[in-house]
Amino acid sequence: MSYVSTVKWDSATLQDAIVGLRERRGDSAEIEVKSAAGGAPTLGPTLCAFANMPEGGTIILGLDEAAGFVPVDLTSVAALEQAVSDQARTSVVPPLRCEFQIFRVSGKPVLVVEVTGLPLDQRPARHGGKAYLRQTDGDYVMSEQGLAQLELAKTQAKQPTHPDRRPVPGSSADDLDGGLVASYLAAARAASRRYAAATDAQILLHTGVTTRSGEVSLAGLYAMGQFPQSGSPSLGITAAAVPPRESDSPRTRDLVHLIGPIPDLLDEAMAWVLRNTRTTMGYDDRGHGVDRSELPMRAVREIVANALVHRNLDPITDSKRVEIRLLNDQLVITSPGGLWGVSESQLGRPGAKSAVNPVLYEICKFVRMADASRVIEGEGGGIREATQALTAAELRPPRFIDSGLQFTVIISRHTLVEGQTSYRISPSLASSAQEPLEVLETALSRPARLDDMGAPRPRVKNSDSILSAMAAASTLHELVAATGLTEGQVRYALKRLIESGDVVMIGSQGVRDTRYERSPGVH
Repeated sequence: MSYVSTVKWDSATLQDAIVGLRERRGDSAEIEVKSAAGGAPTLGPTLCAFANMPEGGTIILGLDEAAGFVPVDLTSVAALEQAVSDQARTSVVPPLRCEFQIFRVSGKPVLVVEVTGLPLDQRPARHGGKAYLRQTDGDYVMSEQGLAQLELAKTQAKQPTHPDRRPVPGSSADDLDGGLVASYLAAARAASRRYAAATDAQILLHTGVTTRSGEVSLAGLYAMGQFPQSGSPSLGITAAAVPPRESDSPRTRDLVHLIGPIPDLLDEAMAWVLRNTRTTMGYDDRGHGVDRSELPMRAVREIVANALVHRNLDPITDSKRVEIRLLNDQLVITSPGGLWGVSESQLGRPGAKSAVNPVLYEICKFVRMADASRVIEGEGGGIREATQALTAAELRPPRFIDSGLQFTVIISRHTLVEGQTSYRISPSLASSAQEPLEVLETALSRPARLDDMGAPRPRVKNSDSILSAMAAASTLHELVAATGLTEGQVRYALKRLIESGDVVMIGSQGVRDTRYERSPGVH
């Protein structure tokens, strides 16, 4: 059995993880936290679940979730590491490999355990005879459908069946939307001299929209059919807004089941996100007030389009739709089936593209939206575009979670500037917060600094908290950990403080070791 090292942690990534855990107030799909103050906890289901994830997962031992993920006193880190190793070898079949790193948080040791995901042909791992799968809020026994989907994935890896090519029984070109077909043919002819000289029927046949028997392919019906869901109800989107857990509101609101071909699905999904997210006031380059969406819709569009085009189309997923869930703090988009031919860590990098449905992917290059825009640009850069749009909006990059059976993208809703918002320590953290976090309660009462003419300078959001944390030159990640703010909030404030001359950057933007310090005379 061969493995590739998966260790990816350093002190900065651990600090980032702790901040994220505090914001979520719980574990994530990629990270499980245990106190381990009384010794090694039972980890069989979690080890098994992470082993069944293509890129594994991480267990952090030595943080108390109930107290706000603060460090505890571990009795013996060496004994703890040995106990986890023993569980990985003996409680899970096949035996797993774990890699260990020790860090110090507030002077106390924390053990980070990186669980290596098993190769596809060795999954599923089992604990106590049961296969587990990791989901957002814990470890679950894999369903019979999930196990069948996993076995199919093994078969497809050796001999792909390309379900998007299969003809839809009883269908014909009359089942296609005339307007979409007309724009499709025009785009195909514009892109190729050979297509320019071909008949409509020839183009539809040789691009995979129709088959030689005259039936429409599943890809063709999904991309341009009048009613694609009449034969395959799962070829749609279910979207719902989910209120906070502590809310008395109904379980969901604005629950919709979107139908139609891919252009309609994409257009209606965008409209749904827009009406369920906030609109903020901003200013354009000329200083004119404009309405801006809380989330950059270019990023949302790219991610939804990817979910639609790259979803699994095997019969085993016939009951699974693309799902959109809007939570209080994030937008979650999930599509059936895992990644194909590319790993989670490769997403967004140049050359990292692989079409789950190659025929559908090629068809969608020529499919046009109502405004004549493309459904996809066809160069594999959608994830990169989404990440750039989120970065430009000073939001965090998207999170990707590939369980092997479904693929999830999470977009943070944390906006960086909200004029009427104040930031305070959560009551759950108040008792455990040390001095760096307590700065949040007192910073708002401090006087603004005067500019060179003696007038108060415009207040930079969160600047007092950040300046107070700069007892010495600090990196971005150290400031995030010290203030309890999000990375985006700290980046925004630092940018404004540098522009005002209150802070000096030592190094280059985007470099992890770059440090920031207060300018002389700034207190």
